[in-house]
Amino acid sequence: MSLCDISQLGRDPTMRFLSKLSCWQIDCPDDGEDGATKQYYFSNIICSADRLLGRHTRCFPATDMRPAKKREKGEPLKATVVIKDAFAFAKPNASEDDRDEVKTLKRIRGEFEGDKSGIMYPKIVVGGRVRFKRGDKTIEDTTSTMYEGVDDELLEKVSGGTLFRAHRRIVLASIGEPLRTVESVKEFVTVICDAMESHHAIVERCQILHRDISDNNILVVREKGAVRGLLIDFDCAIDKSKDRGDVRHEMTGTLPFMSFNNITSSNVKRTSLDDCESMLYLLCWYATIGFGSKDERNEAKAAFRKKAIARWRDGDMVSIAEAKLSHLRSSDNFELDIVRKFDKAAEHSKQLAQLALDLYKALFANGNLGAEYHGTRGAEDDSYVAAFLNGQPRPAATSSNSLNTGNPFEMRSQEWEVISRNFLDVLARAKEDMVNWVDAPQQPR
Repeated sequence: MSLCDISQLGRDPTMRFLSKLSCWQIDCPDDGEDGATKQYYFSNIICSADRLLGRHTRCFPATDMRPAKKREKGEPLKATVVIKDAFAFAKPNASEDDRDEVKTLKRIRGEFEGDKSGIMYPKIVVGGRVRFKRGDKTIEDTTSTMYEGVDDELLEKVSGGTLFRAHRRIVLASIGEPLRTVESVKEFVTVICDAMESHHAIVERCQILHRDISDNNILVVREKGAVRGLLIDFDCAIDKSKDRGDVRHEMTGTLPFMSFNNITSSNVKRTSLDDCESMLYLLCWYATIGFGSKDERNEAKAAFRKKAIARWRDGDMVSIAEAKLSHLRSSDNFELDIVRKFDKAAEHSKQLAQLALDLYKALFANGNLGAEYHGTRGAEDDSYVAAFLNGQPRPAATSSNSLNTGNPFEMRSQEWEVISRNFLDVLARAKEDMVNWVDAPQQPR
């Protein structure tokens, strides 16, 4: 490795520490027509990579204004943007990469910029693949660049093999706080409702499906005394207008919020219903942990480990899938196993429990389909699901036009537009009704 070029050893020449100003300078590419590079400045990091391999995502609050003087120790720069820096899966040829997050965000911006609907969406400023000089050549920072000259057998031993990744940097004008900073149930409902309204509008108007609804991908935005929710991170998003059969078998999402279809890599076509399902899991997760002070949440987390919902995170993928299959089997199962275990000490816990039940009904017991397609009963008989649960090889692919009428997820996917609209309507009504919620005395945990 000592014979490698320095760029292969992890040195990034597009980031420089300015000792005279006590801050970092970072080059942010723009994959637009002019291919310009813009410089930003930052002093701290809000999201750091926790492992060597993978996406290695980092986020920096930054400004495009070069500081006029040296920053005092501990004094942050006033941020106007957030920079996302990550090694994302990509195609070697950028022009052919139809799942490039930069392209996705620019497409969303083109649809919603100047829109008067009030929909919250991530506002991209610039973005593109990171490039730097090696000798007299300008090269892209990719896994191909890093592993150039590395023996294939050694690479397999070290990383288990690798898919192509490109170092991508995106500058966003949208700044928010993590979802865990919500201070009440009312704030939480407002934020997740905004996020799903954005999700629905982006699917409807841009044909872009997010596919990774999680607590890390929803921000709390506080502006002029109001609280809003912002859906971010479109790394896993796909263009629904390009129906590609291979995306059905991808395991995307974040545990414990992955939909049943994604956990089992089933053959059911991915739709908005998978993201709605993830949002329901997210609501249940937070309703169980609670919304109190840090100490109160820690107390709730201690009790959390003994509850059934912990099975959505603990164990292997098969045991997680089996847990969700059981907990969602019927509305009674869902209420007994999950909803009745919500943190009762949280203010408005009763209203949140009712919201969870209403969302379950909209998603899993929708009136558009007969009772035989409610819940999860029959899903385990699907050949793809059964193979996954039993550790068997995946069955041979079937025609995309065939329909497994025994799988309730398959049948609901045929009605995804109506069901996802009903799901959003339930959230929107809860957001409107919050003004009438009466504060009830807190119950002990």
